[in-house]
Amino acid sequence: MSKILIREAASEEILGLRARELRAGKPEDAARFPEDHDPGTYHFAAFATDRLIGCLTLIRTDSGPQPSWQLRGMATDSGWRHKGVGRSLLVHAEARIRDLAAAQPDAIGARIWCNARTTAVAFYERMGYRTLSGEFMIEKVGPHYKMEKIIL
Repeated sequence: MSKILIREAASEEILGLRARELRAGKPEDAARFPEDHDPGTYHFAAFATDRLIGCLTLIRTDSGPQPSWQLRGMATDSGWRHKGVGRSLLVHAEARIRDLAAAQPDAIGARIWCNARTTAVAFYERMGYRTLSGEFMIEKVGPHYKMEKIIL
């Protein structure tokens, strides 16, 4: 297997993969998030050689006493699924959020949450996330569960 490089990325770098894997058959703009260019948003990309094979986005969404980020747009190229790309991306992104939270003077932890597709719940559970809701539908996308992980 090729060596995988993970780094922060611009939203435009990952938009095509996000659209292809998460919004198949829809216009590329359907994969844009309103927060893509906000200062509290981080995009991460996984590359094999120079080929983009995975991505995820973390959007700052403070809603309580600890820093909080929503995980969105996590996608792996269909030819690279079940090869550790998603796991590597998530570990890298969590480490970045852990570092950001730890740098705050009154850091009391950090929370990452997501609306996980039903088909991805087992993956997130293996990564230490816990389920917070029953199954619900996101219109034009499908069934999901709300999940979270407290880090730091």
